Amino acid sequence: MFGVGTDRARLHANRFVDLLGEDTNSWGLSHKGFLYHSGVHTPYTRPFRENIATTVGILFDGVAGTLTYFKDGVSLGVAFRDLHLVREPLYPIVSSTAAMSEMVLVRTKRDFVNLQDRCRAVITSRVKSSSDLDGLNLPFQLKRYLAESLIRPSKVRVNYYFLDF
Repeated sequence: MFGVGTDRARLHANRFVDLLGEDTNSWGLSHKGFLYHSGVHTPYTRPFRENIATTVGILFDGVAGTLTYFKDGVSLGVAFRDLHLVREPLYPIVSSTAAMSEMVLVRTKRDFVNLQDRCRAVITSRVKSSSDLDGLNLPFQLKRYLAESLIRPSKVRVNYYFLDF
């Protein structure tokens, strides 16, 4: 399984289970082609071919709040939405129940969409509340833009995770 989860997602089990998506703390795609979240599974893609190397790509877009999967370089479409509403950091997670499976993780990460978002992150990391923005000698529009990110639970980010197995 491939996906994301909060730090409250269960990472170990003493039996073979679809671990990711078993509750509200994680979102995952199984090798059988099903998406899992909150204990519910839905069809998403064809099952992965057994004993044949497959490249699985995961695009987490923190701005849009989406998680999109790729199989052998082809987008499978958006799998999960509204992840920007999660109030905790999300982490990439991989799990396997198959004996003798081999995975290689290659990770490319891009933290900010553009320089404007990078600058906003630096400023808001030093400002604790919207009222602190009033003390800054900045135009109203810029203060409003900075205040929007103080409301959001996490920094603006777009992360790309690619996995070969």
